[in-house]
Amino acid sequence: MSDIIKEEKKDTSTPSTPPTSTNNDDEIKEEKKEREDEKELKIERSLTENLNQRFYSSNNNNDNKSNDEIDYKKFKNLKDFGYYYNDKSELRSIDGEEKFKFVNQQHYDRLGDIIVKTIQDKMKSEPFNLVEHWIPKGEINQCNIFTSKDFFDNKSKLMVFINGSGAVKSGQWARSLCINDTLDSGSILPYLKDAISNGFSIIVLNPNYNKFEERIDKDDEKKVEEEEEGDDKPLKKKRFDNLIKGHENSNDHIITVYDEFIKKSPANEIVIVAHSFGGINTSYLLDNRGEEIKDRLRSIGFTDSVHSLSPKSSSFTKSFFADEDKTKNWVKSNKKLNTDLGFSKLQGCNLASAGHTVHEFTSSTCRVPLFEFILNSLDSNPQQQ
Repeated sequence: MSDIIKEEKKDTSTPSTPPTSTNNDDEIKEEKKEREDEKELKIERSLTENLNQRFYSSNNNNDNKSNDEIDYKKFKNLKDFGYYYNDKSELRSIDGEEKFKFVNQQHYDRLGDIIVKTIQDKMKSEPFNLVEHWIPKGEINQCNIFTSKDFFDNKSKLMVFINGSGAVKSGQWARSLCINDTLDSGSILPYLKDAISNGFSIIVLNPNYNKFEERIDKDDEKKVEEEEEGDDKPLKKKRFDNLIKGHENSNDHIITVYDEFIKKSPANEIVIVAHSFGGINTSYLLDNRGEEIKDRLRSIGFTDSVHSLSPKSSSFTKSFFADEDKTKNWVKSNKKLNTDLGFSKLQGCNLASAGHTVHEFTSSTCRVPLFEFILNSLDSNPQQQ
């Protein structure tokens, strides 16, 4: 298991003070909630810091002074950066077919934004043809999620995708892999292909999109320019400061998307695939919507999830996680792929080797056994259509 989980175990004890009166109950509950939120934020930050340290050593994380004056925010596509994805889904320079070279953090972050758009454009195109939804409707601040075209019609089965924390957005497992390895290892595109070929409807969540961000599409650029020229400058500034209603953090996002989308899916069977911090979001969903989803939820495939159970975890969450036929976490390990690693008391579920020792690669390397596990959970159900 990852060091993050070990750290989490140390923090599980929460000091409690007996309420002196019923008037203090709400205050105590609020304080506990704040402590829990702070704890989850620390985990999320640790995951992001570990990722950065893994891919950026002191030797390659130096700003290139000759590029400091370039405004990379003006770059709108991979070509502007001098890169493209080849037929092996590898990021290469247009001139020389060279691998990505780190310039400075602004260059890297903007390239990361462009790669998100590149992946999401692929998700909306053949052979996936996903539909992009900007939510909440009618609000200035919005985030995007994606569903298959048959999301509201497929009565058979639905697959829910939840990525981890940090800079990754809908469609990604690991931004670093999309840049330094391949789209096949860093994005969910191979998962989408398998899900579609097996008859699943699809929904791809976006738990890290919590506040307004500049959209790269041309129509939105024009809209922003018009606002800058008009009387809406204070409003535009406010857009950057405000959180997205109902999506203020990753747990809020999960609940809102469940209430407004997943709950309305006609699918008889639902499965969840969640990576890293997405496991915490999944636990939160089961704790808060367990009674609603329990009759349709068939299985959960975690990829190096960092969730842990607590005394506050619902009985449904605990029992579902504990069922070896319904929940499994493929964790980073030097053991052979899919090797049984036993039951984790901390996480309350069975573990298996993801066949890789690096956290970011686990979703890619365990895809085949994870799908077999999920399909078996459906085949064993008499309601399978």
